[in-house]
Amino acid sequence: MKFITILLTVFALESCGNTKAATNLENNIEAKQIAVLSGKYMISSFIDNTELPKNIHLNFDETTNIVSGFAGCNNFSASYSTAGNTIKFGTFMSTKMMCKRFMDVEQNLMNTLEKTTNFTIKNNVLTLKNSKEDLVVAVNNNISKIAQEDDYTIEYKSSTRGSYLKIVITNDSIISQKQRGAAPEARKFSPNETTDIFKKVAALDLEELENLESPSKAHQYDAAAAATLTITKNGKTYHTKTFDAGKPNAKIEDLVNTIFSLSEKQ
Repeated sequence: MKFITILLTVFALESCGNTKAATNLENNIEAKQIAVLSGKYMISSFIDNTELPKNIHLNFDETTNIVSGFAGCNNFSASYSTAGNTIKFGTFMSTKMMCKRFMDVEQNLMNTLEKTTNFTIKNNVLTLKNSKEDLVVAVNNNISKIAQEDDYTIEYKSSTRGSYLKIVITNDSIISQKQRGAAPEARKFSPNETTDIFKKVAALDLEELENLESPSKAHQYDAAAAATLTITKNGKTYHTKTFDAGKPNAKIEDLVNTIFSLSEKQ
């Protein structure tokens, strides 16, 4: 009984230690996230607006605590201050151009930023929010450039005698054909989707695709669906070996799952 009591005490102390370590780790991560509130963020969405101007963005200068940007027609700037994950913007100043479109979007953006009370940064995505809801979502410009600087085409294909699926992704759109002879379905990506998919492609070593082994080979002997993944970057094409649909190599699993997820939104 004494041994069990001692053992339980050790587990309790270890659990407490792990909890404190996890809390410290979260605090360290949060501190690092606060430190990188600097640079250009491309706005991908903000509340009550569905159509956004091209190149709408925020640019944080941590040395001067000035945020500047483009709101669709005019450039703007304001001071800002942070404490922890809270943020407060000063009075916004902007140029006085008049445009046929997006003047309402500009005013909405200024009003929205003034309501912001705190922020988070996760995976290079900045979210400005208040106590009730997310207000503005923006992507770090360096990550956004992944899809702009390189020309990608991604093709996933799987088939058996009774099933067929082909998904083709280009820089800004996805086309899915879910049956042989069926009309393809197409849609444009949102900025967040574009960033997500091409960030995952950029993380791959494309040269090793052809050497990745499938964790199973049921397609070779029991009529399971056989799949392939092909990525073309700047005119050069890279292929995987054929693998069982739904069971890709671990190095491409995240990308394949993302492709499926994007296709299911059509």
